[in-house]
Amino acid sequence: MGTELDRDAAFESYTARFVAEFGDKPAGAFVKYGNHMVQRLDRAEFDERLDAYLGWHRELRRLLGSGATISDVLVLEFEEAAAWLILEAPNVLEMFSGEVGDPEAVLGRPDRR
Repeated sequence: MGTELDRDAAFESYTARFVAEFGDKPAGAFVKYGNHMVQRLDRAEFDERLDAYLGWHRELRRLLGSGATISDVLVLEFEEAAAWLILEAPNVLEMFSGEVGDPEAVLGRPDRR
């Protein structure tokens, strides 16, 4: 397995992102990040939300690697988990758009004579 995540550094990074985006609000204050209403997290809440984000990240990565279909619901759950950490989630549905969604991107433009 990889190296262990430094949770103290992750919390410090989260705090810096939150303050830069919303100012120094107290723990529990509600803010709107993207399409999601989230609260400023204290350390214990941060650890819970970080675990949720990492779990969704692992699951989506596993599904993408297996070739399984990913539902919109799973993507929305991942995006919400990222929002709680004031992170911009990657657009999971576009990650492989060139492979199946756009045949010209894979096969090249057909020769038009």
